[in-house]
Formats: sequence, structure tokens, C-alpha cells
Amino acid sequence: MARYRSPHNPMDVITTHVNADFDAMASMIAAKKLYPDAIMVFPGSQEKNLRKFLATNPLQSYTFHRIKDIELDDITRMILVDIRISGRLGSLDDIAARKGVELIIYDHHPRTDRDYSGRVEVEGNVGATTTLLVEELRRKRIKVSPEEATVMALGIYEDTGSLTFSSTSYRDLEAVAFLLKKGAKLEQIPTFITRELDAKQVQLLNDLLNSLQVLDIHGIHVAIAVASTEEYQGELALLVHRMMEMEDLDVLFTLARMEGRVILVGRSRVQEVDVAKIAEEFGGGGHPTAAAASIRELTLFQVKDELLSLLDLAVREKKIASIIMSAPVLDISPDEPISRAAEIMTRFNINSLPVTDDQQNIEGIITRGVVERAILHELSDSPISDYMLTEYGSVEVNAPIELVQENIIEKRQRMLPVVDGRKVKGVITRTDLLEAMHEDFKRSKAYEEFKGVETARAERVRNIQELMKEVLDKKTMKILVTAGEVAESMGFRTYLVGGLVRDIILRIRNLDVDLVVEGDGIEYGRKLARRLKARIRTHRKFKTAVLIMKDGFKLDVATARTEYYDSPGAYPMVERGSIKLDLYRRDFSINALAIRLDPGSFGQTVDFFGGQRDLKERTIRILHNLSFVDDPTRMIRAIRFEQKFGFRIGKHTEYLLKGAVRRGYIRRAQGMRVLGEIMAVLREGHPENAFKRMDDLGILQAIHPSLVFDEKTREVFRQVEKIHTWFQYLYLDEHPDIAGIYLDAVMFLRSKKDRKDILKVFHVQPHLEKSLEEGWAQIASTQRALARPGEHKPSWITRFLSDMRTEDLILIMALTKREPTARAISLYLSRLRFIQSEIDGNILKEMGYESGPLFGKIMQAAQDARVDGKVNTLQEEKDWIVEHFPLDKGQEKR
Repeated sequence: MARYRSPHNPMDVITTHVNADFDAMASMIAAKKLYPDAIMVFPGSQEKNLRKFLATNPLQSYTFHRIKDIELDDITRMILVDIRISGRLGSLDDIAARKGVELIIYDHHPRTDRDYSGRVEVEGNVGATTTLLVEELRRKRIKVSPEEATVMALGIYEDTGSLTFSSTSYRDLEAVAFLLKKGAKLEQIPTFITRELDAKQVQLLNDLLNSLQVLDIHGIHVAIAVASTEEYQGELALLVHRMMEMEDLDVLFTLARMEGRVILVGRSRVQEVDVAKIAEEFGGGGHPTAAAASIRELTLFQVKDELLSLLDLAVREKKIASIIMSAPVLDISPDEPISRAAEIMTRFNINSLPVTDDQQNIEGIITRGVVERAILHELSDSPISDYMLTEYGSVEVNAPIELVQENIIEKRQRMLPVVDGRKVKGVITRTDLLEAMHEDFKRSKAYEEFKGVETARAERVRNIQELMKEVLDKKTMKILVTAGEVAESMGFRTYLVGGLVRDIILRIRNLDVDLVVEGDGIEYGRKLARRLKARIRTHRKFKTAVLIMKDGFKLDVATARTEYYDSPGAYPMVERGSIKLDLYRRDFSINALAIRLDPGSFGQTVDFFGGQRDLKERTIRILHNLSFVDDPTRMIRAIRFEQKFGFRIGKHTEYLLKGAVRRGYIRRAQGMRVLGEIMAVLREGHPENAFKRMDDLGILQAIHPSLVFDEKTREVFRQVEKIHTWFQYLYLDEHPDIAGIYLDAVMFLRSKKDRKDILKVFHVQPHLEKSLEEGWAQIASTQRALARPGEHKPSWITRFLSDMRTEDLILIMALTKREPTARAISLYLSRLRFIQSEIDGNILKEMGYESGPLFGKIMQAAQDARVDGKVNTLQEEKDWIVEHFPLDKGQEKR
């Protein structure tokens, strides 16, 4: 047969995906009416029922071509219907990807990162692609015959389950109504879409049912069925539909091995499971409610393992009240005065409090508005019970999010108690609800359209379990898994918190493991210690514990808590709180992240304050406007993190930091805490940049006016870093305190009076102050001695420097501008101090010398001779001693 060539050359082609169904075929018919000069081409095989339908040839005026019947090089424009994802056009994929070929796309499937880009793209949240094309025909007033209307209705009915699937939209019904007006014969549709199973399909269905496994993933029941057959069996989607109905399943994935490949078909009736996103991971696609993939590279069991891993990451936790709520609850007794409610609301920045009795039973709600008006009327001492709300809504812990929305949105209740019977288990605020709803919205197609697919997916709640495995060693991962299991067994939730979460996301190794538990941290710590066979130390006041493993590995456990400050810079007062309150007390958003460890959600990030966004944008941002007032040392910490990670302090955060500097809050902070933060800066690499930044922002001068990071101090910092690097290359088993050297440099360059004042700011104890001053005095005297004219023998250098700390000697090298001084210390540190005479008292006795004061004099002289290179062996030392300390004749005889 001759190949088809367009009489108008070049050629327009209407095509669809391989294994075409009725929606694909009906869409091609509709597209042909929009593009009458185009030819229709199937890129591959069709589904069994469609093949039967086409065999009856009900549309004599329409011709479907095969690929081998057309001249592919003539194609210059392709109209893709019911498909836009690459890899599903068979050999036409090469044509679609060819430069110069124009694409026009009609598709109702969600976007993926593997989609073709068309000059014209028509899409929509509808149940069938045919609906989109019928809308175009209506808009352009193109006539549709009864036969054509029937075929188009057939396409819509098949892809929407006869308008019963959850993906069906009102637009699908409107399209069918239009087609009915055009003469569509709905009574013919069951003939083609009502499918009877043959014997082989019945056997395959039986195998799938026998293998059916139902898993509980984050509270969602997900069913998985597997089967194998040597021959290819079409209509697997039909079997999946039958199974959903027979077993009353919400989510089902079937995996069937056929002819060297694995066919995955997924169906979902719940919004928490988007089967299309899972199918995409296997190279397939579809809708959130129906999707499929064909996998050739993996075995059946490999596909199942991969599917299980994906489900753990992709299935959203079912939103119920206990998931959304904040707990434990800040509450108040009905007998407390109004003034006490005002105090709690101000301290913790909340607007409502549940009023409970001593058994935690709910009695009412008191709001900030009521409290403020009561105080205005001089009712501060009145009991809360006189003015609390007694008509309010509440929900049980398992209440669905829709019931929460009804109370908070429709009934306008600001704070919703979550109860078990009458006992308050938590509260849901409008913010809590908005965050839960927004998290759902971020998973929607509308959000992807608004933000772009890649950005939208990056912003969703992340499960970073794989990233944890990459950064953490197996031992730490095992400990974290155990920690989650122990918490779940106690009815608690536990979280990994602190810098380790930040560093996991940044792919930085860190061994500081901090856990926070919503529950009794000490009780939990004891049970976890028993499981891990670890020792435990507890601190009841702060409700914390430290677990110490046999190999010395430490694990910090804390009860979720909140803090408040009685005055700027004071130590925080601690009270029990929720994970959200616990994270809110932290310094910056990048440090206010947590990872859930409970088995059902292991690895899921908890990010109330945009920490992941700030990590991505490389920004240091505080959590609230009074952060630097609460703890002024955070100003120094902000600089440290900015320089350590190469981030920048956010504009508003820097504005607030400068205000805190102007008001002198740093001088109100505990002096030892300020010193501790400065030492932390000095321990980081290249502290010169951080000190320059602190100097530019006025932080150093706010601590003390003489703390100016001038050029002289900067040059000493550079020299300290240079010399410390040189010292490390000596490969000695010695690690000088680099932070201490930098601090000594800063202090040494101040006047004695300024040093004394600075030490008072740091609250240094008198005995330590005296020791520090003596050390600085010794540094100064050593500098002077080494600067004296004349050449110093190696033995003199060794004796003179032997009682000096390595850190002090490195500092002197950094301070001096005299090359002989630096050379002398370098020689001492690298060689002289390791030279040791072999002479001892026993050897001297063997040589005939009598013990006494002379021994010390001889041994020092021998040491000096060895250091000065006059002798190199034990025998040479003996000969030198005999020459310089001759024995008298009486000693020789003895």
C-alpha cells in the first residue's frame, strides 16, 4: 500500500496516546471537526473494546490511519488529544520532539515535568478530554451530527464511569447535555462500555483478589494486589474497577506482570492519595483518581518495593482534629481572676483560653476582648467564671476537618476546643486551620497553575527520610526509628529538632541529636533508655534528659515547652507546651524546623515558620519582632549563622537588630552568655568576617566602646589563622584552642583598664580574671625578651619557652613583626621542644658520679648540649659530660 501524502504538503496530524481508549478516539473525531484538513493517526494499538467498536465502522466518513501508512517527514503540525506527556506517542514521539513541528494540545490530565509544550494548549479540570473539545465546538458553533454526538458522549461516559467518578465535573454533564441536544443516542453506549469478563480475565481477577493486601498509611487504607500472567491481558483497568466495587476500597494499586513488563493501575476515592503523582514516578500518568504506568526495567517485586516507598512519602495524613490541634493546652481555672487571664494572654501572645476545672474538663472560653473590657471596667479581680463564654462549639479528637471548618469559618469561633468527652485534649485556632487548608491547597492543581509545577511541589510538606539516610549514619537512623516507636507506644509524639534538622536539609553532617516529645520527656527518656540500653541523666526543673550510650554517643530529650522572659536578656522561664510553641521559642526560622519520628509519618518535616523557604533563599530571619529583646545574644548568633552558611540577614530582621543595638539590649544580657556566643563565633572558620560584620552593625561597641575591630585587630586575626594552619600541617597530636587565641588577641590589644571593664561585662570571676591578666602579662614579657638584641641559642629558647602554652606562642607569632622572634618560636614548636637528652640519674651513677645537686646541673647541661646540636647520641653525651664535668681521681677509683 502506498504511503499517504498530504495533497497540501506539509501535513497536519491528529493523534493520541498508545493503547487508545474511547475518550482518545472521540477526542480525535472532535479535533477533526476543528482541523478538517488534518489526518487522524493512531500511534499504536487500541484497547480491546475500542478495536471492536472500530470494526463495526459506524462512522463511514472518518478514516483512521496507521503510522506506516503516512510519510512522517511531511508532518509539520501535530494536534495531540488526551495526551501531552512525552514517551506515550510511540514512534511519533520523535516527530513531536522535532524542531519546527508545531504542537497543539488538548488534554485533561494534570501537568507533569515531562510534558510537551504546545503553541496552543487547552486544558481543564474535567473528567474527559472530549469535554474540552465539545466546548470548543460549541464556542465555534460547529455542527455535530447525531452519530458524532453519540461517539463523543461515549468518550465522556467511559472516562467518567458514566458520570460517576469523582473526577467528573459539571462541565462534563453540560457537554453531555449539549450532545443530547444534537441527537446522541445514550442507549447505544452500554453496548460498548459494559464489559463482560472472559475466562482469562476472571482468572487474573481471582489472582489479584487472593493477593490483596490492605495497608494503613498515615491513617489511609491503601490496598495493593499483584499477579503474573504470561500473556498480555487487556482491560486491567476494568478489573481494578470491579475490585474497587467488590471490596469497597478507597485506594487500590494493582501490579500485573505481562509479556516482560509490569502494568501498574491505580485508583483513588480520597483526596489524600493522588495516584497520578505515583504513576508519574514510574513514567506513567493520569488523574489524581485514576492513573497507570507501564514499567519494563524492574521486576514485579522491585516495583512493589518502590511503590511502598513512594506511598510512605506521597500519602497525606488524613486531616482530623487531633492532627490539626495544638497541644498540650494553655488553660485557666474558672476561679482565677481576670488579671491572671490577661497575664497569660500577654505572656504567650494568645487571644483565647479554654476554662477548665481541675480534671481538665471544659467549662467555657475566655477571650482577649472580654478580658480587656473587664479590665477597663475595673473588674480585674473578678473570677473568670463570671464573664467566660458558656455557649461554644467543640469537636471530638477524631472529627474531620470539615467539621472544624464549620465551627471556625461558618460559626466564626476563633478558638475551637478539641475534647475527649469533656476533657480538653487540644485547641484549634484559625491559624491552625488555615495552615492545614493551605497545605491541602498546595497539593492541588490550582496551586501548581498559580506557582508553577516545580515551585509548587518544592513547597509542599516534605518527607526527607531518604535525605536523612544520606546524611546520617545507620546507627543514628536506628536510634531515631526506635525513638519514634517508643513514643507511639506511650501515646506521645516525638520530633527531631534543632540544628541537625537544618543541617540534614543542607546536607551537612552533624552529630548533635535533640529530641522533643509532646508528653512527659523524663518518663519517655527513661523508657527509651531501657530500649537503647543507655544511661540517663534527668533535669526535672526543665523536664529534660540526656541519654548516654555505651560508646559515649549522647541523645538529648526535652519535653515540648514554651518560654517567656521577665525582662530583656534575662534567663527564660520555662513551661510545658506543644511542638509549635516549642519551635516558636527558638531563635531563627531555619532553626525552628522539626522532623516527625512516629512510624506512620517518619521523616515528615514540620515547618510552621517558613524555615525551609529561608534555607532555600539563604536568609536568616527571626520568628517575631521581640526576639532580640527577649534574648539579645541572638544578635551575635545571627551574624554567626550568616557567615557560617554564607546566608544573609533578612531586611526586617536586620532593621530590628539595629534597633536592639541602639537601645543597648546586649548589655542587659547575662555576660557569660554573651561571651559564650562570641566564643562560638570564634570557633567557626574565618571569624574575621563575622567580627567585621558585628563591628559594622555596632554590636561590639555596644558590648564595650573599646571593642572596635580596627585594621590592627583584623591583621592579627589573619596572622592567627595563617599560623594556626601552619601548625596543623605539622601533623602533631595537639589541637590548640583557636577560639581562645582569637579572644586573647582581642583582649591583648586593649588597654589594661579596658580589659578589666570588658571582663566585668562578661561577669568573669575575680580568680579567673587574675589568671587571665597573668597570662597576658607573660605574653608581653616573652615578646620583650625575644626582641632583645643578640642571637639566642636554641637551648636558651627552649628553656625560656618551655612553660608557655602553645596558644600563647601562636599568638606571639601573630603579634610580632620581628622575623627572629617568629623564627625562634617556630623552631621551638616544630623541633626544639621534642629534643630530649638520654642522660638520667642511673646512667650518671654508672659513670661514677655521686647523686646530689650536681646531677641536676649535669642533666640540664646535657639537655642544652643536645638541643644546641653539640651531641647527637648517648655516647656523645657521656663523652661531653666527662669532658665538662671531669671526675676527680677518688671518684674514678670508686
